[in-house]
Amino acid sequence: MECNDLEKLSAQARDHGTNPRNHGPLGEFDGHARITGPCGDTMEFWVLVEEDKIRNVSFITDGCDPSRACGSMTTCMAEGRTIAEAKAISQQDVLNALDGLPEDNEHCALLATNTLKAACEDYLNKQK
Repeated sequence: MECNDLEKLSAQARDHGTNPRNHGPLGEFDGHARITGPCGDTMEFWVLVEEDKIRNVSFITDGCDPSRACGSMTTCMAEGRTIAEAKAISQQDVLNALDGLPEDNEHCALLATNTLKAACEDYLNKQK
């Protein structure tokens, strides 16, 4: 799905939405999650962990540019962090890093952070 109002996005959000970082599934991963939000967008995250730090993280979404921007920014914020630090990344952290989103797209940041948290939980559950 494409967002028709790219001009309503900040330069940072527009860049991450049209040129997402860490996009595509990881071939090797320790945690994975797939969540469909109330808006109908689905997001998936993969994490590869070494010594309790996220060495590699990626995502895909079938959502619009704001969804891609949020997924992309969330992966950038999570890479190199501990699992606990990555789980602490909030919707507001992502919105701040993207210099905001239109109000009707703010839920995309929540979907991204919730999916990252779920992938981290999947990793932790596999460690038990």
